[in-house]
Amino acid sequence: MATIKGNTVLGIFVDGLEVKLAHLSMKGKRVTVHDLRSATLVTKLEELKGIEVGAEMVAEGADAFSLPASTAQDVGVEGQSEDNNAVLLGLLAEYPVKKYSLAYSIAEPALYYHLLESDFGLKKGKLKERILEELRNVRSFQPAADALDSIRTDDGNVLCVVREDGLSLINSLENIKGFIGNRLPRMAGIDSADVSLMNMVRLNYHLQPQEVSVIVYVGVEFARLIFMRGDQFYQFAPIIGEGYDSPNLQNTIYSRLLLEQDNLGIARINRIVLAGESRRIGFKEFLVEQLPDQEIDYLLAPQLDSSPLPAEQQESISEYAVAIGTAWRVLDPSNPNTYKIDLLPDSVREGQRAFKLAWHGYLVLVLLFLSTLLFTMLITQKAKVIDERRDVLRLKETQIAENEALKNSIIGLKGQLARYQSSLALYDTLVPGSDRWSKVLTQVSHGVEDLNSIWLTSLGTTTSGDMTLNGFAVYRTRIPRISTLFDNSLLKEVNVQEIREQTVYKYTIEVPSSAPEQ
Repeated sequence: MATIKGNTVLGIFVDGLEVKLAHLSMKGKRVTVHDLRSATLVTKLEELKGIEVGAEMVAEGADAFSLPASTAQDVGVEGQSEDNNAVLLGLLAEYPVKKYSLAYSIAEPALYYHLLESDFGLKKGKLKERILEELRNVRSFQPAADALDSIRTDDGNVLCVVREDGLSLINSLENIKGFIGNRLPRMAGIDSADVSLMNMVRLNYHLQPQEVSVIVYVGVEFARLIFMRGDQFYQFAPIIGEGYDSPNLQNTIYSRLLLEQDNLGIARINRIVLAGESRRIGFKEFLVEQLPDQEIDYLLAPQLDSSPLPAEQQESISEYAVAIGTAWRVLDPSNPNTYKIDLLPDSVREGQRAFKLAWHGYLVLVLLFLSTLLFTMLITQKAKVIDERRDVLRLKETQIAENEALKNSIIGLKGQLARYQSSLALYDTLVPGSDRWSKVLTQVSHGVEDLNSIWLTSLGTTTSGDMTLNGFAVYRTRIPRISTLFDNSLLKEVNVQEIREQTVYKYTIEVPSSAPEQ
């Protein structure tokens, strides 16, 4: 398989049955030609298309429910189509389809030229609209906007290049795409063969403003003379409908050259550049005999790196000039020495794009990205809040479970306390006064809950039933406070003692058994 390097373009030109292919790549600002190939078709692409269209028209007039009858001509056309597909496949199968672009040039009658004497002070889109208006007035066939392009001539006129056909090659590529990766190569453009030749001269020759150069192209089916003044287009001579195999072609071209020189009033032709099949017929030697004082040579490309080519192919650059010029213009579109002609239909160009968006589409795309980013941030924040709330919820559930356990314990204790109270009430009924000490202890504990530095050591009764309280206090003033808890209580004695080197007051209080409780 052929090696594909860097930014790669395959340039193709179909002249009758002859197909020329040039494989070019660009690294930095250096353009390199890697391969030059040619092949011969079985039948013309345009002729094949015409037969197919005619068959479709016949089918439209036939019975919609009848089967078309096969004829020998149909079988022959189908076989020719398959053979043409095989030829194209043989040229392209060596190249990985995803790694190159393809451009090709077309010539008359697939296109035509129309000269306007002014650009009307317009540029780009507005100039194209005006050209379409002018063509509508002079021709019955109205071209589409994408089938039209233009260049400026040396005297400020506008040369319009209009495509009328030239899409047969794309249709043929469609037939073989299943064998080259199941996809079409990326179509980089459709150029004019004549403009491609002028680009080759402009890229490789140092042309002075007043010099007149003539490009002589000898093809398989036609010959063309292109006049240039300086590096600008000057004039096309009428196309010569004879190919290189015509026996009198050399004299015909020479006569046409002299005629056009006289018609244009050109005093001297400074340079004659030969391209196409000129070398096959030894046209340089013929012209040198006729015009010994003229600079005549086959087209040279010193600005093109041809070192990868074999020596014999390096000498045949002029034969592939159209295909090379087509690929070169695509590889280096910003080069000021090339005419920018592109007749590729918009439908093909747009079909190669992954997607197409207008300005509002890009705006929606940006808004979609921003909204996605915003919603992602909001979702992250909400998820964080939800996690925090879940943690709080789990803590609350744990606390509820603990409280439920505590509640059950309290309920159990309350039930036990109720049983104790019931038993105590029963016991008090059976033994009156049995709760005396409980009430005394309760009264004492409630009475001294805000009192400190005082304590009880003993609580008892005398033989007469009186209750005696013994204890100590750090401060004397605290003793009457505990005495007043009971009515008719009697502070019998207060003695001073030392306990651990601390002065305390020992007291004894007597409470009559009949003393009511406060």
